[in-house]
Formats: sequence, structure tokens, C-alpha cells
Amino acid sequence: MNTNLKISNVTKIYPGCVANDNVSLEFNSGKIYALLGENGAGKSTLVKILSGVIKPNEGEIFLNKNILKLNSPLDAKKNDIGMVFQHFNLFETLSVFENLIIDSNETKEVLREKIDSIMKKYNFLINLDVPVLNLSAGQKQKVEIIRCLIRNPKVLIMDEPTSVLTEQETSELFLSLKKFSEEGILIIYITHKLKEVMQLCDEVAVMRKGKLVSVSEIKSENIESLAKKMVGQNLKTIKKKKLETSADQLIKITNLNFISEDPFETNLNNINFSVNRGECLGIAGISGNGQSELFQILSGEIISDKSSIEFNKNYIGDLNPQERREYLMAFSPEDRLEQAAIPQMKIFENVALNNFKSSNFFNNGLINESKIKEHAKKIISDFNVNTDNIELKSQFLSGGNLQKLIIGRELITSPDLLICFNPTWGLDVGAINYIHETLIKINEQNKSIILISTDTDELLKLSDKISVIHKGELSKIMSAEEVTSEKLGVLMGGGEID
Repeated sequence: MNTNLKISNVTKIYPGCVANDNVSLEFNSGKIYALLGENGAGKSTLVKILSGVIKPNEGEIFLNKNILKLNSPLDAKKNDIGMVFQHFNLFETLSVFENLIIDSNETKEVLREKIDSIMKKYNFLINLDVPVLNLSAGQKQKVEIIRCLIRNPKVLIMDEPTSVLTEQETSELFLSLKKFSEEGILIIYITHKLKEVMQLCDEVAVMRKGKLVSVSEIKSENIESLAKKMVGQNLKTIKKKKLETSADQLIKITNLNFISEDPFETNLNNINFSVNRGECLGIAGISGNGQSELFQILSGEIISDKSSIEFNKNYIGDLNPQERREYLMAFSPEDRLEQAAIPQMKIFENVALNNFKSSNFFNNGLINESKIKEHAKKIISDFNVNTDNIELKSQFLSGGNLQKLIIGRELITSPDLLICFNPTWGLDVGAINYIHETLIKINEQNKSIILISTDTDELLKLSDKISVIHKGELSKIMSAEEVTSEKLGVLMGGGEID
């Protein structure tokens, strides 16, 4: 099966923004193509056009020289274009088979036979009769891939597919994708992880500010050259210096337990750890193993026993987030749009959400707007947020700039401890570099960090000590110098290491 996909002079314009500017690309089966670009570069828009989610203002799409009219995702499916999205589109309480039969016109018997054949061919070991909620992230992704393979796609688009996978699951995915490619499926791979591009892909297309800036073979590139093409300049090399950490214990968690009545939450069992001043403790794990619950307890969104959390010699387990901020704690949650900011509010209004006693945001119950605006301008300046308009609604900031605003809002209070959860999730290489540099500076100022992340490279780069959370239990605390991504992957999957 030889497949040719051609994008010809595609332009997509939104009010005040040219998302795709006269983009032309050509893909052929037998190769795996990477599509790279910073947030706002236009790659997501291009993929949405290919999958029928949006229509371009100008330009055409050809599949095997036939012009495609993609007015909906159903049109894309009918034309043998499949897409596996970054966020799994599965019903957690339904079985695997029930999820797969939802959009199928075939009988149960025929469909099950087809699924069994696909799983046998690609060595996918999945029980079709268990609820999806019982599957690992890697297994859920395989269910999404099976959903595409049922339709015998000519084109398979993968959007940030490894964001919640272990090293082993990522390796398994790469083996599958290479096999698909060998069998003639045209694969377009979208990621921010340049190391993966070098490992997996044959050719790479880079977009910047809506335009296509380069198409090249992987063998002629390296991570540094790709990063430069994405951001338009050389990136600083960020490396954490080995510092002598203090013996002064800042926070201690003792016998922390959490039992939830919600079947979709993860119980925590006997969590114990401590962090000294100037240290970064990294907590690794596959998404859904208790990271969210742990963050909520540490931040005060979920109240625990008073004595389970001791911060700076004060027991604070029963305090809410605002009260914990007064003890100089700061928090950067995983979902910046749902938990950290209100997109419809202006930048300076979002800054006011982090109110603390010394901020003077309120005088005798009245809002001190000039003080808030002054504070917002300082954050924008100090943390390199790419706007000078504090009246701008936060929804118009890119993911990277919104994350800089959120972390800046937390750090400008000079906290002793920052607790952050996936601080660079979904960001481009330039924004990631900036956030990493900022976090390293915090430790250099003898401040502490608890970094909860699903990105093992990030954890190994920034942490002094690392632990892994699996099914609500924390592994032993290890020195980051003694840990590899492979060892973390084993622990994240529930295995043991020597």
C-alpha cells in the first residue's frame, strides 16, 4: 500500500491571527514524519484540518492525488485518516470492547474477530472485557490505536502520544509505529520531545509562527539544530549545578493516608518523605497513580490530619491553601486553565487570585487595583511573559506564557517552598527551557521544590532526590545521581529494582 498525502497552500486565519500561512507539505508512506513547532506555531491547526475538525480558508488536501473535502471528523475517517489524540477519548466505566463498538457499524462477532486479529498481529495484550479505568496509560493508548486500525487507515496521526507513558511503554509504542510504517501506513508524529524525534522519525517538518520553515531528513539534524529551528535562535544549555544542600529540614510528611469515596480517585497509603532547604524532590509516576491527590493534599485543597504535614516546624495538615501561603508555600497545579487561572479574566485579575497578607491587594475590604496592576507588571517583566498588556484576558496567552505568569505569580512572593505538578506539560522547547532555568534558580537561592512530573527527563535534570508513586504508594527516596530513566520506568510500571 503506497500512500501520498499532499497539503497544498493551506491558510487558516482567525481574528488577529494567521494560524497557517500558505503551508505546503508532502508525505509518503514508508516513512515516519515528525511535525514540530512551538505552541502557537500552527501545527495543531494543520492537524485539525487534516482530521476534519476545522476547514481552511484557502488551500487543498490531496490523498493519492484525489482532492479531499474534509468537512468533519467523519469525512477524515471515511478517507482513511485516523488520529490518536493527546487526551484519551474513552469512556472509563465501559469495557474496552464497548468503547470500540460505539462507532462501528459491524456486528459484535465480526468486530471482535477483527480486534483479536489486530491484537495478535501487533502483540497487544489487552482484556477486551475489563473496564477501561482498569487499564494502564499505555494500554489505553493501544485501545485508541486499535480503534483507528479497525478502519484500515492509510494515514495515522499521533498527537503527543508519550506524555503519560513509561520508558517501556514508549519503547513498545515505537516498535508498533515502525511496524505500521513498514506495512505502508503513513505516520505523522507530533511531539515536543526532540529526543523521541531523533529516535523514531525519518523526516521532520518544522513550523514557526504559522509558516513552514524547514523540511529535512533526521540524519542531517540533531536536538540542538531542531530546537534552534523551532524557536529561531540558539537555546541556552540548562544544567543544574551540584550544590551543598542544607541539613535544615523544611517540610516533613509523616504517615499520610487518603481514602476517597470517588472510584476515579487514587487512595494514598502511608506516604513519608522530607525535603531540606535548597533541595528539589522529584516525584515520578504514570498519570493516575495518586499524583493529583498528593498535590491536592500538599496544597491544602484536600485537608489531612494536622500532624501529617510539618512545615518549618509548624503542623499545617489542617490548613487551607490560603493559610499555607501565609507560611510561605506556593503552588503550581497541573491544569493551568482549570486550576491555576481563570481564562476569561484579565492578567492582573488572575494575579490577584494569589492574595496574601503582605500583598496589600485589599485595604479595609476594598480592592486596591493599582497595587494589583503594579504587581502584575512586575511579574510580566521579571518572568519574561510575552505581553505588556495586563488588561489582556489570560485566554489569549500561549500555554508557555500563561505558565510563566502562573509560576511568576507564585514566586514573586518569595516562598520557601514551591510545589509544582507537571509545570512544563504541553509546552514547547523554548518555554520548557525558561521554566527549568527558573526552577534551578529557586534551589540556588536555598529555596525548596517538590516537583511532581510524568516527564522522567525533566525529573532527572532538576531533582536532587527522586521517588516514584505507584498505585498510591511511594517508593524509597533515591539520589538523582544514582537513578536512570530506565530504572524509573521499571518502578513506574510497578516493578522493583536492586
